[in-house]
Amino acid sequence: MLELIPPEFRILAGPPSFETCTRDVYAPGTRFSLETTLRIARGVASAVAHLHQRGILHGDLYAHNILTSPTGAARLSDFGAASFFDPATAVGAGLQRLEVRAFGCLLEELLAHCEAAEADAEAIRKLRELQQRCVSPLGEARPLLAEIERELAKV
Repeated sequence: MLELIPPEFRILAGPPSFETCTRDVYAPGTRFSLETTLRIARGVASAVAHLHQRGILHGDLYAHNILTSPTGAARLSDFGAASFFDPATAVGAGLQRLEVRAFGCLLEELLAHCEAAEADAEAIRKLRELQQRCVSPLGEARPLLAEIERELAKV
């Protein structure tokens, strides 16, 4: 299967360590431009929205399960925790919002590694606002991935 993935794709980050507990470990000095940050976020949001529309949860949405190219093209990997759900039910909406929280944590990590110019301040503000909505303690306040995908397209 890896033959289908171009060789320039690499794992975005390593899995959590004892020191980071639940946070993935990025290589020292990892920095992304705003453009690359957006491309990764948009690619992941698009892929997960696609899965959710088909009643599939990825189940392990972390940077160590995302492959990226140097330009920020993103591919989801490791579907070992994937499961099926009915997106038309309240339980299905709740499950989607659990994965939205994971996306929010990923977006927080991407923003922490983003080197944005002063001219990008408004875009960064919008991304931080979206990230905060994704990790809201109130699950029902979190946007679904289809909405996140639309919002990212506007940034």
